[in-house]
Amino acid sequence: MLKVHWAILSLGLTVVQVFSPAICAGENPPMATPKIVAEVRQRVETDRLEVRVYQGKRLVQLAGYMELLVVTPLPGPPSTMENLARKSVAIIRSEKQRDRWEVYQDVWASTGGTGDGRYLTLADNVFKVKQVFVSSRRKPLELRLDGQILRLKPGDALLVL
Repeated sequence: MLKVHWAILSLGLTVVQVFSPAICAGENPPMATPKIVAEVRQRVETDRLEVRVYQGKRLVQLAGYMELLVVTPLPGPPSTMENLARKSVAIIRSEKQRDRWEVYQDVWASTGGTGDGRYLTLADNVFKVKQVFVSSRRKPLELRLDGQILRLKPGDALLVL
């Protein structure tokens, strides 16, 4: 019988369950197919002295974070981005374009190297999404990074990991 495996991320006490409870119980659950939901446009350097996020003209409070990612959602249901809050995602390099990173949801376990199309998930590329901010025409999202301003296009989102 498999033991419960937990990956403890290095910042804070954020815990991400890597294997589903069914796998831990020794059952053979149906494998959820990893689903790509967004493309990473920019990784915001977290070692900046000051990071402020404004939605419209309102300053928003960020939860403690390890990573900040600006992403462009792929076509799909419009609520997909908002539904990522409090869920685990994997950030994986694209197989087709090596300079592109992709955000996957429904990624729990892997059989890496089997050639069956399932992705390798490791503790260092699986994150829990703490907050999601989506930029819109009515409420544009703006990041102020030590005096530098980064404006997100309508539809793009900021993932707080």
